[in-house]
Amino acid sequence: MTKVTFSSQGGKLLSVDILGHAGYAEEGEDIVCAAVSSAVMLTHVLLLDVQGIPIDTLVEDDGAHIRITLPQGGGLLRGQDALKALKLHFTELEQNYSDFLNVMEVYANAED
Repeated sequence: MTKVTFSSQGGKLLSVDILGHAGYAEEGEDIVCAAVSSAVMLTHVLLLDVQGIPIDTLVEDDGAHIRITLPQGGGLLRGQDALKALKLHFTELEQNYSDFLNVMEVYANAED
């Protein structure tokens, strides 16, 4: 199962963390994995290359782990639409493939 966790604070999305393989089908035929991968790649390109936001990206191929974190300040505000769209996409995908995709949001303490 792929687990997607969005972190937010004060009503703003801070990051998205994607972990694991969907397991819908064999490698190369897994449409859930393909949908997740494509959406993450598009979001990364939009934030970094189109909007020029200096995001922090972690990619670990062995564990199928990707994390995108928005910077504080103006980049955080400019990146909201992209992360909101990604969250909506994953939430819609989860409705049809809930055995293979879990999406959640965690809320950071504003005092941290």
